[in-house]
Amino acid sequence: MSDLLEPEPDAAAASGSGVSPSARPVVLVAHGSPDERSPRAVREIAAAAGAHVGFLEFNDPRPVDVLTGLADEGFEAAVALPLLLTDAYHSRTDLPEVARRAQEERPALTVSVGRPVGDLSLAPALVRGLPEGIDGLVVCAAGTRVDEGRAHVAAVAAAAGRLLGVPAGPGFASGPGPTAGETVAALKAEGAQRIAAVCYFIAPGLLCDKAIESAREAGAVHVGEPLGTAPELIDLIAKHAAAA
Repeated sequence: MSDLLEPEPDAAAASGSGVSPSARPVVLVAHGSPDERSPRAVREIAAAAGAHVGFLEFNDPRPVDVLTGLADEGFEAAVALPLLLTDAYHSRTDLPEVARRAQEERPALTVSVGRPVGDLSLAPALVRGLPEGIDGLVVCAAGTRVDEGRAHVAAVAAAAGRLLGVPAGPGFASGPGPTAGETVAALKAEGAQRIAAVCYFIAPGLLCDKAIESAREAGAVHVGEPLGTAPELIDLIAKHAAAA
């Protein structure tokens, strides 16, 4: 992803500012969390992706400040990429507002808004390292009131189940849709006995803990970790930034 973030030496020298006007640094825009594990994991992802990071709530820096700071360094274009897995409120409302405010404060700056980084290609990361003998899978997610967001998680669960050759379904920590525990119970009713719960979360946090606890209480025999710096996620960040 370095070609997205670093100016070509000749172009930078020609600009006279040390920065290529055509370079587009990437700012990952995360929700933020009062749980210190979450921003720490997000910063690790940003470092692995060669990107900057800003948080909508709870943590600093804020994305508008990051973008205006890049403009002050001489950049004329940047990408604001939602470090989110589903296309819901934050990606549809907060990200365009971030771009609008940054461009209002720095009119010479063009901010392109990318798509959320959730994708079926993340399914291999979810099932990597699962123990032998798993015969059912629940894919835990934060939850959303946006129907398309829940349908996306269900599609990721189906893709992960196909990789393992086992029945699978989504489980949500909040909002409409089944909880992780309810999905574990449904899989058990279908005959599954060794059910794993995996985390369709960017980073650890309270909602992830809630979903995992629900699955455990219902009898899940194994729980996974959030995506973190999974190579599939880092690749998606680069692809979505380039397409923005």
